[in-house]
Amino acid sequence: MKTKTSLLALIVGTSLLVSCSSPATLGYLRDMEYGVAYPAKQAPDLKVQPDDNLQIQVFSTIDPELAAPFNMGLGTASLGGNSATIYTVSKKGEIVFPVLGTLQVEGMVLEEIRDMIAEKINGSGYMKDPIVKVSLQKFSVTVLGETGKSVMDITDNSFNILQLIARSGGTNPSSKIKDVMVIRTENGERKAYAVNLQSKDLFDSPVFYLQQNDIVYMKPQGLRMSTTGSTIVSSLQTVFNFITSVAYATWWLSR
Repeated sequence: MKTKTSLLALIVGTSLLVSCSSPATLGYLRDMEYGVAYPAKQAPDLKVQPDDNLQIQVFSTIDPELAAPFNMGLGTASLGGNSATIYTVSKKGEIVFPVLGTLQVEGMVLEEIRDMIAEKINGSGYMKDPIVKVSLQKFSVTVLGETGKSVMDITDNSFNILQLIARSGGTNPSSKIKDVMVIRTENGERKAYAVNLQSKDLFDSPVFYLQQNDIVYMKPQGLRMSTTGSTIVSSLQTVFNFITSVAYATWWLSR
């Protein structure tokens, strides 16, 4: 009888240890309620940074030939049958634009750059009422940790962290989804932000919408037991299954 009691206590204790050590149940946005309306924020405008590639097109409503001098850059890209000049922002935050010369663009949003170029062309006397289109060619985001390792090229200016995780293949039981780290560089400084994928508060995070050169690190849940990715939890579960089998065999033999 004493042996059976000890075995039962061992099984219960091991079971509690396994349950307490298990990773948090996977599931995003667990505190969102059905039928409840939550405020939805729009993606902020991306501010131009050094090394960004800008696509700039200039059109004339009067004579297409008037716009030609402003579209004579070194690199071009095809946009719907039209060619756009590509400008790489220098470390000083500048681009060299035909006719207008050096323009400081770092820290500006795309609309501000568009309006600045249109105003300068209009005021130069070369062309009246120009149409200027400015877009960000792409930007990169680095992904590390439990979602894999990659550098993603992003073409959507409103790309968010949930889209990034989905594109990375999602999370796994070893992912610490309550504490995802996003490292952002702004104004010459790096800052780390914590994002909880299980909370609706992630929508209000300043790093929900990703920006150029963001680093997203998915932390692991606890310590690794081996390089193959086995965790302490899986080892405990194996031990628990073994003890359960032994306990059952002992009980059956003692009947």
